[in-house]
Amino acid sequence: MPDITVRSLKFAIMEALASTRKSHKFNLIGRASLQGDLERRLRTVFEPAHREMADIAFQELKSASLIRSTYDDLIDPDSWVEITEAGRIALARRSLDALDEALAKISPTLVELRDGAWSAVASGRPDSLRQASHSARELIDQTLKEGVPDGAVRHMPGFIDDPNSRTGITRRHRLRYLIGVHQDAVSESDLKVAEEACDLVLAADARLTALAHSRTAPTVSDVKDSLQAAEIALRRLLLRE
Repeated sequence: MPDITVRSLKFAIMEALASTRKSHKFNLIGRASLQGDLERRLRTVFEPAHREMADIAFQELKSASLIRSTYDDLIDPDSWVEITEAGRIALARRSLDALDEALAKISPTLVELRDGAWSAVASGRPDSLRQASHSARELIDQTLKEGVPDGAVRHMPGFIDDPNSRTGITRRHRLRYLIGVHQDAVSESDLKVAEEACDLVLAADARLTALAHSRTAPTVSDVKDSLQAAEIALRRLLLRE
C-alpha cells in the first residue's frame, strides 16, 4: 500500500480536478464499498481511516481556496468542486503554501516532517499524537540545523560567543541568522515572537514526553497547539509578511 498522508491526498484531489472541469466530493473520496477516483489514482483501497483523511484533505483544500464549490448543481451545489488558479499553481510547484516552499528550499525532508506530523494528528491515535508533538520540536531543530551553518552564524556582524553554550552558538543566534537571510531586516518583534513560539513547542514536547511514561494520553488540541506554535515560529523566521 502506498504511503497515504493528508498531503498526498490533497495533491491527488487537485490532480483529479485538474484533469476534469469539476467533480463531486464523493466521486473523489468514495464511500463505504464504492471506490472513489482517489483510490483508483493511488491504486489502493481505502480503509475507513484513509477515507476520513481524504475528507480532511478535501475540507482543508477548500479552506485554503485551492479548490472551490461550483454551486451550479440544484441538488447538491456545495459538493461539486473545481480546482482554482491558486490550486493549479500549488500543484505545479508541489507546494501547498508559502511555508512549504520556504522549507523545501532548506531541505525537502522538512516538508515531509511537517506533513507527517499533521497526518499523525489526523489519525488521532495516542501513539501518533505523541510522535506528532515530537515532530513539532524536530521541525524547529532540523530547520535550525539545516538552514543555519555554524560558520555563517560566526560571521554575522556583532557575533559574540555565548560562554554558556557548548559551541558558543545559541538558538537565538540561529533564529536571528534565519530572519536576516529570509527577510529584509531583523525585526526584534519577529525575533521575540519566534523565540516564544519555540519555547512553547519545547514545553509542549516536554509535557507530552512525560505523558508517554504515564497512562494519560495526549489530547489532539495539545498537539495541534504545539504544531501551530512551530509553524508560527517558522513563518516569522522564513517568510516576508
